Amino acid sequence: MTEQKNENGMTRREFVQTVGAAAVAASALTAALPKDAQAAKTLKIGFMGPFTGPASRTGDQFKRGIEMALEDAKKAGEIPVKVDGNTLDVEPMWVDSQSSPEKAVKAVTDAVNRGVKLMVTGWHSSVAMACMDAESPLKIVHIGHQGESQYVNFKINDHPEKYQGWFKGWASPPVFAGLYGPPLVHFMEKGLWKPANNKAAVIVEDTDFGRGWGEALVVSLRTAGFDVMPYDVNAIDETEFTPIITKYKAAKVSVVASTQTGGLPMYNFVKQVRAMGLKALILAHGLTWTGEWYKNTGEASDYAVCMDSPYPISPEQKEWMQRFKDKYDIDAGIAPCGQPYDHTRLAINVLNEVGTLKFEKLVEHIREKVKYKGIWQMYDFATYNDFWKDFSEEGTLHQLSRNDIRTGNFMEGFFFPMAQMFGGKPKILWPTDLAEAQFKAPPWV
Repeated sequence: MTEQKNENGMTRREFVQTVGAAAVAASALTAALPKDAQAAKTLKIGFMGPFTGPASRTGDQFKRGIEMALEDAKKAGEIPVKVDGNTLDVEPMWVDSQSSPEKAVKAVTDAVNRGVKLMVTGWHSSVAMACMDAESPLKIVHIGHQGESQYVNFKINDHPEKYQGWFKGWASPPVFAGLYGPPLVHFMEKGLWKPANNKAAVIVEDTDFGRGWGEALVVSLRTAGFDVMPYDVNAIDETEFTPIITKYKAAKVSVVASTQTGGLPMYNFVKQVRAMGLKALILAHGLTWTGEWYKNTGEASDYAVCMDSPYPISPEQKEWMQRFKDKYDIDAGIAPCGQPYDHTRLAINVLNEVGTLKFEKLVEHIREKVKYKGIWQMYDFATYNDFWKDFSEEGTLHQLSRNDIRTGNFMEGFFFPMAQMFGGKPKILWPTDLAEAQFKAPPWV
C-alpha cells in the first residue's frame, strides 16, 4: 500500500522522523545554552495570610499588596533572584491561615512539602505562636509576620535559639497601645476635649493579640487618669455588640475602645456604638485595616480615633497609595496591604544581598545587617532582648525580643501615628509636628 502524503508532501513515516529529529536537536540546543537562557527555575516563597475565614477581607488586602510588591521587584530588576549559584524566578505560594492556628500549621506543613523555602508575612498572634513551633524544626526563616503579641516576644526570649528564624513585622501591643494615653492627655490639657467623666471601657477580640492589646491599653488609659474597668472579650467573628454596649451605656463611660482583626466585627462595633447613642469617644484600633472601612461604616466612623496603621506622610507614600488605587480601584488598607508589600520587598532584598537560602546565614544577615527602608517603615531587627518594662499592676512585661522590629520616629523604625476619621479620611493628630488636623471632640460627648 502506498502511504498518503500530507499537505507538506510528506508521508506519515517521514513526518514522524522529521519531528523526532527536530525534538532531539532542540533538546541538545537547550542543554548547550547558558543556564539563564534556559527555562527559568523558580524559588517557592510562602506568603501567609487569612485568605479565607473571618478575616478574609484582610487577606484580600494582603494578596494585593504582595502581588504589587512582586511586580515592582521585577520591574526594579530584583527578580529573578540569585541564590546558591542559581538564577530563580519567584513563585508565590499562598499559605492560607484561615485565622486558625491549627489550619495555619497544616497550611505551612503542606507548603513546605510542596517546596517552599522561605515564609513571608502573616496575620494574627495566635497563628504566629502556633507556626513558630511548626517552622522551627524545619529550619524555615519567616520574615515579617504581623502577629504582634508580647507573648510572641516572651516565647522567643525563653528559647532564642529555637525561634531564631522568626522575624517579627509588627511591634508588640504595649509599644503602641501604651501610646494612646499621652495624646489624649494633651487634647484634654489643650481644652480640645472635656469628657463628662473619667470612665472608660475596653473590649477586645479573644485572641493573643486582643488580650495583649487590651492589657496594655487598660494600663495606658489608667496612666492618663481614666478609671478603666477590666477589659471584655468577644469572639473573633462576633458581629453583635448590643449587650456589651448596653453595659457601657449603663456605666456612662466617656471612652470606649476596641480592637478587632476582622473587618466586620469592627465595622459593626462602631456602627452599633453610634446607633445606640453611647456618648463616648471611640478608640477603634483596627478600623482602617481594610480599604472598605468607610464603605461599611459611613458617618458612624466620624470622630473615631486610632493608632492602628501607618498613614501616608511622605510624597513616596502618597504616590504608592495612588498607584494602588489606580491598579485595584480600591483604597489600600495600609497595615494589611502596605506592610506585606514592604515585607515582600524586604525578603527579596535579603535574598539578593545574602545570596543563599542557608538557614544560619540568612538568620545572621537579617539580624546583624538589615537596615531596610520600606515604603511604610524602617526595618531594623533587634539582636538581643533590648529592654524589659512593667506596663501593669499585674506585672505584664513587654520585652523587645531578639528578632523584634525596633521602633522609632517617622522612618526611623516602626511608627504608627494617631489619626482621627472625618468623612472616610484619616487625619493625623499626633505627634504634633506631623499633624494634619486638630483633634475634634465628638459633638455627642
